[in-house]
Amino acid sequence: MTIFNILQFTKTGINSMKTTSLVFYGTSLIASLLFLKLAKLWPCLALTWEKIEREFMFRHRRVSRISLAGRFKLITAIVMTLAMIEHTLSILKGFSYAMTCVKYRSDSDVIAEYFESQFPQVFSQMSYSLWKAILVDIINMLSTFSWNFVDLFLILVSMALADQFQQLNSRLNSVRGKAMPDWWWAEARNDYNHLASLTRRVDSHISTIVFLSFATDLYFICIQLLFSFKTTAVSLYAASVNDESRLPAPILYSVSSANYSTEVMRFLTQVTTDSISLTGMKFFSVTRGLVLTIAGTIVTYELVLVQINNIQQTIQSNITNICEVTMLIL
Repeated sequence: MTIFNILQFTKTGINSMKTTSLVFYGTSLIASLLFLKLAKLWPCLALTWEKIEREFMFRHRRVSRISLAGRFKLITAIVMTLAMIEHTLSILKGFSYAMTCVKYRSDSDVIAEYFESQFPQVFSQMSYSLWKAILVDIINMLSTFSWNFVDLFLILVSMALADQFQQLNSRLNSVRGKAMPDWWWAEARNDYNHLASLTRRVDSHISTIVFLSFATDLYFICIQLLFSFKTTAVSLYAASVNDESRLPAPILYSVSSANYSTEVMRFLTQVTTDSISLTGMKFFSVTRGLVLTIAGTIVTYELVLVQINNIQQTIQSNITNICEVTMLIL
């Protein structure tokens, strides 16, 4: 499908609105390759993650009423259901357009009209047949859910990392204001180090996927912002890793002077100075501040698009006037 889109552009030229199809299928293709690469590294990463979780299981108390697996299932059901609804509405819109065209042309093959109008990049290059249409529709459906799975995957990984920090923060909250021995703070700092190392290791594996997700989401936001509002769920969930990693600081600040020790000082220094977050290939860190930065970039870009659109309409209007005057003279 990506190749068909490229071939179409070589004949018709590139248009900002028509590139959405190329970006959509191109993103699905790149995402598939990135996940294949990640799959080779995943077993080793999963073993390391499991080891840390088993160590935490004995020391940290889970306060959430809903288990992590339960939240995973809930988020997955919501995201994939919304993807299915969006895909179904897209199909219904396409069939509505096809039925209108069939009535206008006094034709009877609604299915052929649907596929030829929805996938012109394919059926302008080759003749239509039902088996080709079915194959194209299967690829389109797989690409739709693959594209949504990228965002879902990042949400789930971010939830899992944030959950580990939440367990550590829950343990720290349970001793707020209490006198704890030095070995206790050393153990807590060691747990924090393990989580920091795990986050960096996960980031080294998925930073390319994070970059791809944000790049494609930003592209579609800029193209479709005039018609719809794009959710910021990925940004907020990914930023929660950074948020949770900062929460031990207030607890450490509350340690009394009598119990303040070298280990507490080291722990506090690390929490306040160490930047722990998911990144997009190290180009940017996903924090709550990034959400505002992206919003500002979107607004700026949309203003530029509106100005360009007004200029194009003015030029088109002038050309129309010139053509009308020329026809009157002739």
